[in-house]
Amino acid sequence: FYLSAKTLFSTISGYASSIGEANLTVETTVIINFTTAHINWGSGRVNAGQASATLNTEETLNVTNGNWTLQTSGGLRIQNLGNVNVTLNLSGTKTAAQMIGGTSPAYYYKYIDLEAGSCLNSTYGTPETLADYTTMPTTSTELCRRFRFTDSNDSVRIDIQLEVPSDSFIGALGDTITATAFASP
Repeated sequence: FYLSAKTLFSTISGYASSIGEANLTVETTVIINFTTAHINWGSGRVNAGQASATLNTEETLNVTNGNWTLQTSGGLRIQNLGNVNVTLNLSGTKTAAQMIGGTSPAYYYKYIDLEAGSCLNSTYGTPETLADYTTMPTTSTELCRRFRFTDSNDSVRIDIQLEVPSDSFIGALGDTITATAFASP
């Protein structure tokens, strides 16, 4: 039997193919974290002759008509550490009357993006903030419809403002603020 090089090359190709696959499933991870979780104005009082004092967590002018000193300005800070956008809810456990007492106390919050575009509105396109103080809810209330997870857009700040009347409760006063999150639709 005789094979020429031409016949050998047409009979033996040296080429072969087959298909393989690699599969995985990435799970949804919903994780939020208070990166600043404590607010403390320390010990203080309403100035003599004043009906109340205003305390807030803004960068400046934290106390009006009182002598408290805010330990760390800049409010509570929350970051989305998960891998999906979430709806962020917020609640306190006490009303102003329960936490502060006295004549006409107030307990407010507002929020802003720490990183531009962190919180988007219900149409998921326009940045959303609550620029004016509103009463702290005692039931879980939506804070941000679409709290993004992208590293450059995943942090919000919650500022607190208190109106402490001159006849408020005395001693250590406080509340627990809870943030909850679930994957956005």
